[in-house]
Amino acid sequence: MGQVIRLFIKRRNSAALETATSVDSNQHGIAGNVVCAPFRQALIVSRPATVDLGLRAGDLRENIVVEFDGLYELPSGTVVKLGEVLMRLTFHCEPCKKVLKLVPFDRILHRRGVFGTFLNSGKINVGDTFAATDQKFEAIPYAIGERIRWYLRRHGASGAATNLVHALGLPSSSASMRPQLLRKLAHFSGGSRA
Repeated sequence: MGQVIRLFIKRRNSAALETATSVDSNQHGIAGNVVCAPFRQALIVSRPATVDLGLRAGDLRENIVVEFDGLYELPSGTVVKLGEVLMRLTFHCEPCKKVLKLVPFDRILHRRGVFGTFLNSGKINVGDTFAATDQKFEAIPYAIGERIRWYLRRHGASGAATNLVHALGLPSSSASMRPQLLRKLAHFSGGSRA
């Protein structure tokens, strides 16, 4: 068991984070937060890991900070409870250029935070209990290529690359690789499961 110790709302992608004592959430994300991809509705970070990296709360652009040592060991698909809210952990956040200016890649990989998607509506408060439940969903792969194959197995290759990038919660930098992604999708849709 752990505890929710900080909450942040990001109103715009480039805006400063706003500290909050509580946030409302539903299956679309955190109320007032920038709209996020379905599997990236909120970013949870572990305070002990952040402190070990020499970072302050908010440096990782997170929404939720928890006092919970084992956060990054919880597998994708784990359902966690934050007060009255249930969230499915989807995958670790990819270290971006902004974060790599603060901490080296080899120290931040798989410690950048964990994305999640909300399963119900409710309020998360600073001081709420944070705990992993026994409920599990299918794991979502971390590696982008594996995540694409996972998505295509479930939804077919007919989706446009733009929708795929959004639905998978890939970083916005993936937009520049859409033409290459479309060529690869054509390969995958031909029956290859490389």
